[in-house]
Amino acid sequence: MKNLLLALFLTISFAALAQKSKKSVTYNHFKTFRIDLNNDDVIDTIILSSSLTDKSSFNRISILMSGAKKVIFTAKDYWAEIQAELLASNHNLVKSKNVFVQKTNLHTVIIMSGGTDGAGYGGEFSIINIENNNIKMVFDHESDETMGTVSLDVEIPIALTDLERNDRLCFIYRGYGEFYKTVKGGQIGTYHPFFVFPIADDCKYSKDLSKTYNEQHYLYAGPGYNEKIEIFYPDNKALKPRLWKK
Repeated sequence: MKNLLLALFLTISFAALAQKSKKSVTYNHFKTFRIDLNNDDVIDTIILSSSLTDKSSFNRISILMSGAKKVIFTAKDYWAEIQAELLASNHNLVKSKNVFVQKTNLHTVIIMSGGTDGAGYGGEFSIINIENNNIKMVFDHESDETMGTVSLDVEIPIALTDLERNDRLCFIYRGYGEFYKTVKGGQIGTYHPFFVFPIADDCKYSKDLSKTYNEQHYLYAGPGYNEKIEIFYPDNKALKPRLWKK
């Protein structure tokens, strides 16, 4: 009986300590942005905060939007600056390198990223979709995650665009490839296609849209990275890559 009471006491004590530890986390203000997120002509607020010692990253985002309850998301790891490729070729509705915001008449999309490390692996990459006053994290993956043959490691984010002209934004990204041989007029490298994810309530990979996009901008030889497929990459960037035949 004494052992049972002791075990019960220890369990309660550990639970109390865990609860206290959990409550003791302090989040400091990182940055704030104000923008109308749901097209109702009322300015909403995005607050970034951090419990990290690194002053260049953050791990919590709070969204205060008219017509909805306050929503808070916490990073699995952390977010920092979004990869330069996305910022350079897409219009960001807020002046920031830490969050990327784009919207249509249908919805608003917010992107955050842990960046890419020195080895080329992408950190945590997250997408929030705001639609019908519902705020939802629809994509939140790290470098070691896959969906079948599709890598969820967002190493090079390419675009957030209305690809089908239907007010539905699509997120497009690819992974790094490798060039391993120089030949006349170009280089030989691996096959590393683009991945297209329409942003919706579930944000799933679209094989059809990915195939079409690759055929238009690259070439299509399957849904995933394949180092065994040799691709010729012309020095003339106006020309598209093609399958290499010796």
